[in-house]
Amino acid sequence: MTVQPLRRTVLGLVATVAGVLLTLASAAPATGHAMLLGTDPSDGDVLEAPPALVTLTFNEPVRADDDGVRLLDAAGDPLPAPVRPVDDTVEVTVPAGLPDGTYIVDWSVVSADGHPVGGAFTFSVGQPSAEVAEVPPAAGPSLVDLLHQGAQVFVYLGILGASGLVLFRTVLLDPAARVVHAPVLRLTTVSAAAALGGLLVYLAADGAWRTGTGISGLVAPGTLWDTLTATPVGLATVVALVGLVLTLGVATTPAGRALTCAGAGLALLSLPLAGHSRSYGPTWLVLGSDAVHVLAGAVWFGGVLGLVITLRSSAPADAAARTVGRFSTVALWVVLALAATGTVLAWRILPDLGALTGTGYGLTLVAKVAVVGLVVVVAAWNRYRLVPHVGDDDGARARLRRTVGTEAWLILLAVALTGVLVSQSPTAGHTPPAAAQPVSEHVALGDGMADVRVTPARVGANTVDLALHDADGEPLEPQADPQVRLSLPDRDLGPLTPAVTATGTGRYEVAVDLPLPGTWELELGVRTSTFDNPVVVVPVEVVP
Repeated sequence: MTVQPLRRTVLGLVATVAGVLLTLASAAPATGHAMLLGTDPSDGDVLEAPPALVTLTFNEPVRADDDGVRLLDAAGDPLPAPVRPVDDTVEVTVPAGLPDGTYIVDWSVVSADGHPVGGAFTFSVGQPSAEVAEVPPAAGPSLVDLLHQGAQVFVYLGILGASGLVLFRTVLLDPAARVVHAPVLRLTTVSAAAALGGLLVYLAADGAWRTGTGISGLVAPGTLWDTLTATPVGLATVVALVGLVLTLGVATTPAGRALTCAGAGLALLSLPLAGHSRSYGPTWLVLGSDAVHVLAGAVWFGGVLGLVITLRSSAPADAAARTVGRFSTVALWVVLALAATGTVLAWRILPDLGALTGTGYGLTLVAKVAVVGLVVVVAAWNRYRLVPHVGDDDGARARLRRTVGTEAWLILLAVALTGVLVSQSPTAGHTPPAAAQPVSEHVALGDGMADVRVTPARVGANTVDLALHDADGEPLEPQADPQVRLSLPDRDLGPLTPAVTATGTGRYEVAVDLPLPGTWELELGVRTSTFDNPVVVVPVEVVP
């Protein structure tokens, strides 16, 4: 391969990425994929008395602090309201003695994989206020958004290209085609450089995007350090940098080849570390599928790029034919792996089938699948019509070179769309299911009372908070930890007996997984004295 074809390849890469970035410039900004399922009080509720807590329930655990979730009065002035994230919920402690009027909850949280999402809602105590401050709308696309998404495109193109070319050079390329080594190594270097540049820009942009600090956050030392040391993006960046450096090593000896392959593996491993799959379970299935998916994508992408170089080079016809044959055999398994793991990832990440057409993430995924489908058609034509004649027909080799070039461009576009997917939200624009309402009950317990709260009262992980009080309303410390049993009589399920953890005097917390919807019965038993062990049953409505 001469310098001129290599230059055309690089220019083509730049043109494709530029096209993707132009698409991003007109797209809605990506938000984090944590989805607000419900609030207590609900938006617009008018309450007779101030609530002790305001609860926001999400579809996954989130990070929140006092600066991100604020309670405002009708004029928009902040009120002292400590914030505490608990599993899938965020609890805002409301100050005592709120006067009548309308209050605003302005919230911004960070989802499990580091993606921010925000919004606002109102509730009123007594009578709504005559005038309520406007809640600022979500900002439109910004330079930080474009840098964040665009850099991820370069990261995926660079890492999959560099890693795939390393695997092609060390595993698939016929030893007799030595003339191909130099141009493959040059393109590997170009790909690694693109990935390194994308990683550095992405590291800076992620902190500014996550914290909402705008352009100034790109160069803020504190934000950069926090991103590097306290987020999945920081870990993924370090792993990718180490892996990319190793891919550029000398691979002329068995040890050198092993080291470069290890570098390719590390670089590929960095992609699932900071992707959507970190937030979904079961972890072994989703992360495992993501790892296999990126490995298969790298083998296909790098293999096709390597074939383009091989077919354009002066490599002996028999060596080129053997290389094409090896890749053709591997490609079949690669396609099967991509299809299987892609299906698993879509099943676990998308909220439902409607999200395929109702969200930007779903539409991008459909576009990617369509492009990959075209690649499969071209690859099948190559395998069954052209590959068998490469070694003995110069015309077949020329035709294969052209169709493999087409295949390379299509895969290039598919990889770029993958980079866009990682920064998009699977749920942005998606209508969530009916919101679950936390269950709160104030029930008699012997001579005292018990406050029982179950959040989010949805199938899956739930938290039961217990607060025990004596006859005078003071915190009650029982002689032994309370006993909690949950049953679903309609399904003859249970009782479940989760562990109870003390969180303070008379206060307890229970983590329990409720596998089915329906009316559960929560049985609470508390030994208040040597001879007294009152038991109460609280109905808990659990929704899907």
